[in-house]
Amino acid sequence: MLTDASARPAFHKSTLTALDHLQQARRAQQREQRRGNAVVVYGVLVVAALLGTPYLLAAADASQTPSGGSAQSPLAELLLQGLPVTLPAAVATMLCLTLRNAAWRGPVLVDRPTAFWAVPQPVLRRPLLMPRLVTSAVFSALAGAVTGAVAGFLMAAGVNGSWPTGTAAGAWAGAVTGLGCVICGVFVERHDLLVARKGRRLFALVWAASAGLLGLSVLSFLHGLPEWAGHVLLWSGPWGWAVQPLLAAVGGSAPGWAFASALLVCLLVFGVRGSGRAVELIPAAALRRRALVVSQVTASLFSMELRQAKFTIQGAHRLRSRPALRLPAPRRQWLVVPWRDATGLLRAPGRLVWAVALVAIAVALTASMDTLVLRLQIFCSGLALAAMYLAAAQLAEPARVDSDDMRRSVNLPYFSGSLALRHAAVPAALLAAGTGVGIAVATLAEGWHPGLLVLLLSVPAMVGAALVSAYRGSMPPHVALGVETPFGNTAPLQMTAWYLRGPLGALLATVPVLVFTADRGASGAGGTAWLLAVGAVQLLWAWYAAKQQA
Repeated sequence: MLTDASARPAFHKSTLTALDHLQQARRAQQREQRRGNAVVVYGVLVVAALLGTPYLLAAADASQTPSGGSAQSPLAELLLQGLPVTLPAAVATMLCLTLRNAAWRGPVLVDRPTAFWAVPQPVLRRPLLMPRLVTSAVFSALAGAVTGAVAGFLMAAGVNGSWPTGTAAGAWAGAVTGLGCVICGVFVERHDLLVARKGRRLFALVWAASAGLLGLSVLSFLHGLPEWAGHVLLWSGPWGWAVQPLLAAVGGSAPGWAFASALLVCLLVFGVRGSGRAVELIPAAALRRRALVVSQVTASLFSMELRQAKFTIQGAHRLRSRPALRLPAPRRQWLVVPWRDATGLLRAPGRLVWAVALVAIAVALTASMDTLVLRLQIFCSGLALAAMYLAAAQLAEPARVDSDDMRRSVNLPYFSGSLALRHAAVPAALLAAGTGVGIAVATLAEGWHPGLLVLLLSVPAMVGAALVSAYRGSMPPHVALGVETPFGNTAPLQMTAWYLRGPLGALLATVPVLVFTADRGASGAGGTAWLLAVGAVQLLWAWYAAKQQA
């Protein structure tokens, strides 16, 4: 590997020659790429301005309207109660997502010609890769600043504070978070071999910590946490230092935000210098693999093969897995499919963990709806049942695998529709058991809430919706074509509806029941019969979808 200290005198000229050749060869392609990027940015800005500006103006007017007293509004109290925990958790989650993204993409990304032709040549790495790092850092900082500014504006409006101060503090928090994400991504690329060997365990620990922080943030909004818990998170690391100015700007308790910002600036200076030195030490194999994976993911996305893109990303550093617990082989024919499904879930224990976490979120949201107004009850009902569907989708992954590769089930003595229904046994049993445990814990802690029964009765509907999504097959061509209307082409709406038709049907049929139960205190026999009927219809739909795919 060539470094600036040892190879600059001999290879400086060849580096300049190679870079000049690349620039000449790619001038037309870069011009077209810049035009395409400009069009995308323009479209995003126009859509964001048209859709977001009215709401931002309304929030600004609301923040300037006097509340009529010195007491804070319930929304302001809720925000100030949860922000000391939620803001560090959000930044830490962004860092976790960055680390996972850098394992297959990363901020220092080159195209395939550069990775397979220029990188193996005797040229200096720093002039070749540093422009990519600078571009990623600038883009990430700008995107973070814009996102943080909007978030700070909304937070300041929610607590009736000064929105210019909140917007500026949010822009600062977003910018430093974006820059920190780029720095972390560079070091992940630099130590690609270590990530390949131990990435599975490292990412498991990272996701566990992130899930714990998100759980604390939910508890802080629903029930509140001691003040010292927020201070601990705010000073626990750079994820807390970055948001202290924002918390102080919206009226929260962050007395040492100036010192925390100074610490963060020093850390970022050292991180920038370290990433500048690490960029030339990134292995060539890591650059080539990322260039290949990104091209494959892009092709999958353009062909609307989302699961193929997902498998390509997961396969970047895939390790062989062995189940921690082996189930004995079944002796009865009707147990074969449940045994295969249970074994598949044991080989991916992360799905069981995510399912448990999602069920816990659904139960917590449902149990806390007694004190909420109707609008918030509708919102929490949608979130709770969406979490139930996502938990069912995690548990129905073996059915998705069979749907992707029909050869796996060719030797089974079942037709496709019957096989789809047999795939519902394990997800339904696990989801019902997890929901029952959650209901028992919530009842002991907070008392009985009639909406908890709605969650349990919605299990068949959510499992059926997950199976509908698993057996949806390839998108028909007419869905992607759409129809021209005075408001534009309907293809995006049709494609979204086609992908989400299973969960949309389940949510539209179950959310009103949960809202009615939370508002009236009981659902009655009619609600119970309706939920069971929705579950039967969803399972019948899954049977039909599997039969059509075959």
